[in-house]
Amino acid sequence: MTNSASAVIALLSLAILGTATALGHDTLPVAVPAKAGAVDGTSENSDAFIWRLFANQIAAPAFRSRPSPVKFETWASDADTFSPTPHWPDPNEPKKLHASVLALMKRGLAPSLRHNIIDTKCAPVPPAGAAVGGFPISGTPAPCIAEQTNRNFPLFDYIVRNKLNTQSGLKDAYAKSFKVEMPAEAIAVKGDWVPVQTLLQWIPQLSDIGNVEKVYYTSTVDSVEYALVSLHVSSRQNPNWVWGTFEHQMNPGRCDYIGCFDSFGAQIPAVLPSKSAVNTQYGACSKTQPLKMLMRNENLLQVWQNYCLKSTEVDYTADDGTPYVLGNSVIEGIVGNGTIAASSCIACHVYASFGSNGQPTASATAILPFNPIGKPIQDVLAGSQQFDFMWGVLLAPTNH
Repeated sequence: MTNSASAVIALLSLAILGTATALGHDTLPVAVPAKAGAVDGTSENSDAFIWRLFANQIAAPAFRSRPSPVKFETWASDADTFSPTPHWPDPNEPKKLHASVLALMKRGLAPSLRHNIIDTKCAPVPPAGAAVGGFPISGTPAPCIAEQTNRNFPLFDYIVRNKLNTQSGLKDAYAKSFKVEMPAEAIAVKGDWVPVQTLLQWIPQLSDIGNVEKVYYTSTVDSVEYALVSLHVSSRQNPNWVWGTFEHQMNPGRCDYIGCFDSFGAQIPAVLPSKSAVNTQYGACSKTQPLKMLMRNENLLQVWQNYCLKSTEVDYTADDGTPYVLGNSVIEGIVGNGTIAASSCIACHVYASFGSNGQPTASATAILPFNPIGKPIQDVLAGSQQFDFMWGVLLAPTNH
């Protein structure tokens, strides 16, 4: 991370500390924004590493002959993977969208219904955090945010080859004390999509669909055109994975609460959260020349210039033990109805696991609404085998 970005993080920490001191508490900050760190097998930091994955593995066109779909759209979905009959999709298969797994789990979805999540569409109900994010709650079509979770072939193949895609297979793995260890090449992507009509309500300065299509990556599913607003990316390059979250530059409040930090791709590597208003616009995240060249070399569409890396995360805590936090204003804030300043990719996903019956234990799933940060609480994982940071295990069906 650049010196300027590190200085901004230090200022954020001091601001939190100053508030605590003013209240009569002599304590460390509760948490600090996640920052770029080391990535195994490369001299790049995690910001540069995630941008390179984004450019050549995720957002690059899947075919030389046309600009869409892009590569991650051709990977295996939840429905393709967690099924009694899993299959690697044909690249021209229709896109599969569903309701947010995190949101449904926070609402107390019964264990017996988890596998049905992957059969739902964009639910015609406003997301739980709509009011917090200034998201519309009425209109045509009904305002909603749809989710897409895809895994590249090395990750899909590992899960299916080891029979970890069903509860019976997980039950056998538990009985054998099988250690789930995804390959280093594994990549998972979670995208959040908003119908373009809803997007125009949420961000009225866009004016019309033509303007949306100029600055957003869009796709049509079941005759509804959606715009991609946010993207989580995770790579198994590190044992704790390498995590990055992207937001469209026009997402209201995208740098609220914890700021935005990008030491590789952004001309302004650190943006402080606004003190005067929530859900404000933070302007363009103008790209550095190295990133522009990378995008150009991979033939990325111009619209990808409008997507911003919020930050990356490679560890639970800073050197002094203060927890790192990293949350997306849409994925955690609006859809998950969580606190962005108390969200951590690593600290949440470390609890992804399964028990002797092939399902996550009650203590593991109960941690989701808790919004865990910091190092793992080992008692939560008692009686569990970890699923190597992949909460897709929630969706494993029975074999019948």
